[in-house]
Amino acid sequence: MKKKALIALGFLFLLMLPTGAWYITSMPADSSDMIPSAVSDSQTEQKEQDASQHSDKNILSSSIEEPQEAFDQDIQEAVQDVVLESRQLSIQSDLNMVAIGDSLTQGVGDSSDNGGYVGIVEQSLQNNAANSSFHIKNYGKRGNRTEQLLDRLENPNISESLENADTILLTIGANDIMKILKTNVTDLHYEDFSAESETYENNLEEIFQTIREKNEDAFIYLIGIYNPFNMYFSNIPELNQIIADWNTIGEEVVEENDNAAFIPIYDLFQQVDESYYSDDNFHPSRRGYASIADRVLDYIEPGIESYQEDSTADEENQNE
Repeated sequence: MKKKALIALGFLFLLMLPTGAWYITSMPADSSDMIPSAVSDSQTEQKEQDASQHSDKNILSSSIEEPQEAFDQDIQEAVQDVVLESRQLSIQSDLNMVAIGDSLTQGVGDSSDNGGYVGIVEQSLQNNAANSSFHIKNYGKRGNRTEQLLDRLENPNISESLENADTILLTIGANDIMKILKTNVTDLHYEDFSAESETYENNLEEIFQTIREKNEDAFIYLIGIYNPFNMYFSNIPELNQIIADWNTIGEEVVEENDNAAFIPIYDLFQQVDESYYSDDNFHPSRRGYASIADRVLDYIEPGIESYQEDSTADEENQNE
């Protein structure tokens, strides 16, 4: 990877952080002190006319943008509805689910504030749980890295929820990559990521081990990492390789554990337009989350059906 390209990419990551997203300085609202006092009446009138025309343009621009924004929202809602209506899973047993991880679990970027992919999954399963109870607890936290999630696993509320869970959804790893970018932003190399990959793998293994100490039987689904900059940096193959390497680590850790599966989402954000991203150009939009939810449901439905069969068999054995 060319060094300059990586440096530019690193700065772009920083610009998109919540603490400094697209920070632009602007002129003071009251700039009268900046206008020279010796201004002719004709100049003043001209400025007023220009200001009026500018205002008219703003009004026109706003009238154009608002319908487009409403149209985009309608599209995203329609995609979400398709996901919900396409699911015919019948939940016959009580089901407890826990979602834990970073901002993807929290649902950052979802303009509806419905919890991103977790909210869509929840609504879909609730629609199919007429004769039973379904509960899902969301412990997503923006900015969480693997070591921070490890600390949070010892939180009493989280620990108790994990102990009682039948299904666990996990998103983690993107912020570990972000940390490397921030630390090496002025001198970034591909080797910086490969050098930290061992730490990421060790932390991920410890996360699975800690969860298993609390719950031996729950099915754990690790959701992969996508490349949020593929739309703008598709010509930098090393960036795709970094994401692929870390997804491979996730797959390998999952393979070492029973009752676990890796859910890839990298391909969902290939060849898509900006409607799949939120305003920060980093997190998914509601449409992006709907795609993730659709993929997650594809993977967890067989596990839920298997869980229900086991639960039914256990009840029959107890009755005998």
